[in-house]
Amino acid sequence: MIAALATPVLLLLTAGAMDLARYRTSVDELQKVADFAAIAGAREMVLANSNAASIETAVLNVIQSRMGSKFSGDTYTKLVDVRMDEGEVTVDLSIQIEGMLGQSLFPDNGLVKADSNAIATGSAKICVISLSPERQRSFFMSSRAKIQADGCSFYVNSAHTEAVYLKDASKVYAEVLCSSGGARYGSRNETYTSILTDCPSIEDPLKDRRPPQYPVGCRETNLELGDIVVKEEDEDEDAVIYDSIESMEFSESAVLSPGVYCGGITIGQNIEVEFEPGTYVIQEGPFIVDRNSHVYGEGVGFYFTGDDSYFDFLEGSAVTFSAPETGDMAGMLFMEDRNKSRLEEHRIATHLADELLGTIYLPKGRIFVKSPSS
Repeated sequence: MIAALATPVLLLLTAGAMDLARYRTSVDELQKVADFAAIAGAREMVLANSNAASIETAVLNVIQSRMGSKFSGDTYTKLVDVRMDEGEVTVDLSIQIEGMLGQSLFPDNGLVKADSNAIATGSAKICVISLSPERQRSFFMSSRAKIQADGCSFYVNSAHTEAVYLKDASKVYAEVLCSSGGARYGSRNETYTSILTDCPSIEDPLKDRRPPQYPVGCRETNLELGDIVVKEEDEDEDAVIYDSIESMEFSESAVLSPGVYCGGITIGQNIEVEFEPGTYVIQEGPFIVDRNSHVYGEGVGFYFTGDDSYFDFLEGSAVTFSAPETGDMAGMLFMEDRNKSRLEEHRIATHLADELLGTIYLPKGRIFVKSPSS
């Protein structure tokens, strides 16, 4: 009889203890989500092309992902405040916790709140970060190349003695060019300020940016458009290289829609291709644009995943893209899968690719920018 009378009491005590434990865990986890999201937003704020809209979207994506894993199925409220002038990101979260014994045991009837504020430090905006810790010539310029980036910072994390290499009268105009290793440059090379060496490495500001969500299956496979030229057989080395997009003449045009492009996209010659707004997943194949072709689009983001996925804008091609302002790829123009198994080389070899508005994020690759000899 004593056991029968005591059992309900024990069950109530057990349920109460479990409710209180869940409440305390929820308080801790919600604060972790708020802190993580605010810091992620502050990291992106240091990028030169960041804006309040893209940072807010990135923070909301972080919150959605983290809350989905920590509080699956629970309804929550969120508020994100991005103040670019002050360099601050504030996150406020709240969630209603339901207990087995109701909410009478919980403070505020089970309403859990968390807020976090993160501040971005540093005066000069970051335009370029080379993340490799040891690569030679991690930042390399030649053939009279010139970068005009007033008010921007360049950081090279490589500790190699030639992490920065400028040759052939190359010029950099920036607020800071900082190498974790050494630098090599000739007497004719110029920088707005001296190249600083032995700098501390800088953390990847986009390490918390989640990859875009995309559907399973291919929209297109090994897509080829325009006149495909086989270099070894029929490429005309004396073909005209146009000085402007307006002077180009196209034999056809096409429109592409967002989706997964398995095997990549090859844009041959003499075609103008419009990319509708959205995310283009370049999977296990390259994105190539050949001479006398123009590709363009507003609000587009390209995500490269799998082996052999890279971009190659050949000499004489024209490329005009701007990144999305909302969604998973907000602010991101070209983004590479962090889990790629090998290093890829991306190339811009045309003078008609001067309208690429958005972040180029290649954590597993290298980018070559080359101006034609003309």
